[in-house]
Amino acid sequence: MSYKKYARTFVMMEGQTADFAAREAPVKGYLKIETGNNKGALRCVVQNLKYYSSGDYIYKLILFGKNEDRTINAVLGSLSVNRYGNGETYFRFDPLDMDGKGSRYDDFSVAVVAAVSGSNKKEPLHPVLKGAMKKNDDESEKSESWEEKYGVQLVMKQQEGLMEEEQKQEKVKQKPAIYNSFYNEYLLQFCGYTCKAANYYEDVFPFEKDLTGARWKRIQNIASLPLVSPGAHFYATQYRHFLFGAKPDSDGIACRYFFAVPGRFVQEEQPDGGRSGFVFWQPVAGAPSSEILNKGRPEAGYGYWIVAVDAATGDIIEAR
Repeated sequence: MSYKKYARTFVMMEGQTADFAAREAPVKGYLKIETGNNKGALRCVVQNLKYYSSGDYIYKLILFGKNEDRTINAVLGSLSVNRYGNGETYFRFDPLDMDGKGSRYDDFSVAVVAAVSGSNKKEPLHPVLKGAMKKNDDESEKSESWEEKYGVQLVMKQQEGLMEEEQKQEKVKQKPAIYNSFYNEYLLQFCGYTCKAANYYEDVFPFEKDLTGARWKRIQNIASLPLVSPGAHFYATQYRHFLFGAKPDSDGIACRYFFAVPGRFVQEEQPDGGRSGFVFWQPVAGAPSSEILNKGRPEAGYGYWIVAVDAATGDIIEAR
C-alpha cells in the first residue's frame, strides 16, 4: 500500500479493566492517526487512568499485528498522564517501518494502552485500553481472526481524507503542535491546590439564589487568578479580590470549579466582553436580579461575572 496520499483514521478504544481507573467511571481513550507523504503522526487521548507519581506503573501505547505467520508488535512510547488521570500524547512514526524491522503500518490491527511495571520487569503487561485499527477490505478475514485471538469486541469509527488526483504528489503540510493541554493541566493543579488549602481562605455566601451550587472562597491575592483573561484580572484588581468555587458530585468529588470576578451587570464590566468565558452573571444577596436590571437601571446592579472549569478536562466552559 502507498502511504503518499493523505489518510486519517479514528480508533475508539475500550476499557479492559477497572484496576487502573482513577475514579469509579469508565476508562476511555481514542487514537487519531494520519499518514501521508510516507510519514505518520498519531495522537493518543486517554481519560480516567490512575496516576502514579512514583512511577510504579507507566502507560505505553503498543501496536500488535501479524506479518505472514509471525506475531509482531511496535512500542510507540510512553503516555503522559496528569494527576487527574487525563493525558494527550503525540507520536511520529514511519509507516514503512514501524518497529525497525520493516513491518509496515498496515501489518498492525490492534492498538493497546498497557500498564507496565516500573520496578518489576518480569511482571506481565496489563492491558488497560484496546482498539481495532483500520483494515483494508481484502484483510477482513485477518481482522476477524485477530479479534478472536485477543478475545475482545472492539468498535472503530473511521474517517478518511482523500487528496484529488492532481494533488497526489503535493507535499502534505504538518499541522503545528497545540499546547492547550499544558494550560488545562496547570489550571486543574491550581484548582486542586486551592481546594486542599480551603481552610486558609474565607468562606463567603455571596448569592441569595446561587445557580452554580458551589461552595465559595474569597481570595485577595489577585496575582493567583490563573485565567487567560485580561478583563478578569483588571476588575479583580479594581475590586481587590475574586471568588473561587467548587461544586461536588454525588460522591463528594469536585466536578466543576468556578472563578467569579466582581462587576456590575453592564457590558463595560463584563471581562473581555464574554470571549474568555465570563458570560454568566449573578447578583449579590439583596441586589436586583439580571432580569429586573434589564428592565430598569442595569448600572445599579452589583454582582459577579462567573466562568466554570470542567474538573475532568480543565476546559473553560460556561458556568450555567
